[in-house]
Amino acid sequence: MPDEKKNAGEPYLFQVNLGGMIDILSNHLYSSPDVFVRELLQNAVDAIAAKRLKYPGDRSENAVTLTLTEQDGRPLLIFADTGTGLTEAEIHRFLAVIGQSSKHDLTNGSVQSDYIGRFGIGLLSCFLVSDEITVQTCSVQSPEQSLEWVGKPDGTYTIRPCEPLPQPGTRILLMPKKDAESYFTAERLTELVQYYGLPLPEPIRLVQGETVTRLNPPFPEGDTQTEQVMRLGEALFHTGFLSFIPLDSPSGLFSGVAYILASETAPTAKHSHRIYLKNMLLTEDGTKLLPKWAFFLRCFINTNGLQPTASREDFYENEALLRARQEISDCITRHLKRLALHNDTLLQRIVRIHRLAVQSVAVEDDDLYRAFFPYLTFETSFGTLTGSHLLEMEMPVMYTAYLDEFRQLSAISRAKNTLLVNAGYTYVAQLLTRMTLLKPEISVRQLKMERVDAMLENPKLDDTAAALVVLAECNELLRPYDCSAALKRFEPASLPVLYTVNEEALLLRDIRRSMEKTAEMFRGMLNSFAEEYREDAAAKLYLNTDNALIQRLMQVHDSEKLHCCLEILYIQALLTGGYPMRNHEMQLLNTDLLRLLNWSL
Repeated sequence: MPDEKKNAGEPYLFQVNLGGMIDILSNHLYSSPDVFVRELLQNAVDAIAAKRLKYPGDRSENAVTLTLTEQDGRPLLIFADTGTGLTEAEIHRFLAVIGQSSKHDLTNGSVQSDYIGRFGIGLLSCFLVSDEITVQTCSVQSPEQSLEWVGKPDGTYTIRPCEPLPQPGTRILLMPKKDAESYFTAERLTELVQYYGLPLPEPIRLVQGETVTRLNPPFPEGDTQTEQVMRLGEALFHTGFLSFIPLDSPSGLFSGVAYILASETAPTAKHSHRIYLKNMLLTEDGTKLLPKWAFFLRCFINTNGLQPTASREDFYENEALLRARQEISDCITRHLKRLALHNDTLLQRIVRIHRLAVQSVAVEDDDLYRAFFPYLTFETSFGTLTGSHLLEMEMPVMYTAYLDEFRQLSAISRAKNTLLVNAGYTYVAQLLTRMTLLKPEISVRQLKMERVDAMLENPKLDDTAAALVVLAECNELLRPYDCSAALKRFEPASLPVLYTVNEEALLLRDIRRSMEKTAEMFRGMLNSFAEEYREDAAAKLYLNTDNALIQRLMQVHDSEKLHCCLEILYIQALLTGGYPMRNHEMQLLNTDLLRLLNWSL
């Protein structure tokens, strides 16, 4: 209730619902209760850093110690540091005020850059796993006095003297609440400490009875630094790698390693990294920091210059982040360029395993294109060829934009000794059109409809009149389909018909197909679009006069049967080319096949 004795206009103090704050922490700010380990590690390391700043001459050994014991038959975790500790005044100021932090310079509200945490609410994360937080502390300013602060979720707390601590510092005592016991085991604590704080400079030890285990050991052993770095990557990500790329920021924003995966990975797969802020894990998600094409890498990065979000689980989008992202991209591309000069074998393996990632980089960077292109492989009318082979061949490079188009035309191109490349895959057309960077005089062109016509030979006819009858009949039935027919001869002779279409005709087919499926009110609009493309649309069905079936049709004098067979051949050409079928075309195929069956019976 507001105090009715206050004068009008006098401000009231906000009342903090600590239970509501804990709900926000667990359901909105933090992704998992296990972040309490991260928050305690941050507080402990920051307290040690604060002592070094205030007492630069202090030479005492500093460490963070996790003691796992029991009390009244329940697990008890004691999280201790050898930092500055707190005085009674500081306890009231920093532990009792939500959002206040001992890491702030109280004269101007700034935050020391030496500290990891920023928001002064990390200790509250312990309420996610415990119903009570006990803080025992001894300040370096008054080492003769040790105090105990006990906080509860209802917002109440007590302060009293306690047994003297052996040295200045702070101890956090936690007992698990219901359903949180799994966080109070040696295995889980070891996993979380090594997950969140592996690179932390202070020793972190786990004590169980007489057993003391260091949880953040230095780099794995190895005969060389390269072996040590590789073993660290295997330990972090539990997989093997081909090699690694050093990541060193020219502006000092970050340092680390990018590991090159030894097996292919999908660009859309979830990629796990280890990205640390001041040696404390911030996120496994590299989306904001890494270039999109870096999906073939796993990164171990530490940054001191980027700003975390409130949950300290990602970075703010700002100029520093954009600069760091560009610098990481530059580190990776520079290293790959060096491989082209000094480690050709490794580069070939990377290209072979991570083809899509390499292609995405090569289409953007001229130097990387020159380095990678000779090792890339392409599907062609002469089989699978490398970029180096394409450059060596003394003939123009033709390509098709669609996979099914390549399947139709590859045999014809091979028979005509023409190099045709399948550019129906991502980035291939862009890679081919940039070949002039390596060979300025080379001719690279898309195989369009008019060029297909030039590849086909004029027919040699024994009965010209019969051939013209077939051609006329075919043109008549194709008129409703915005298509015309032509007589040609081409290899292989086993292919009876070939359907080609330009971009406008392809769009016209798609519009016609959409009109069959859309509501009446939209058909007029689609029809107006169709009219725009009708004049430039060109589709052609070539009849192969060397094919036995086409030659047999020239002997058919029954107009109905000839019409039926030509319709089937038209539908077959559409299916072979992978073109979208309109409803009545599929119905036409079924009807014609039934008619042929009836005639045969």
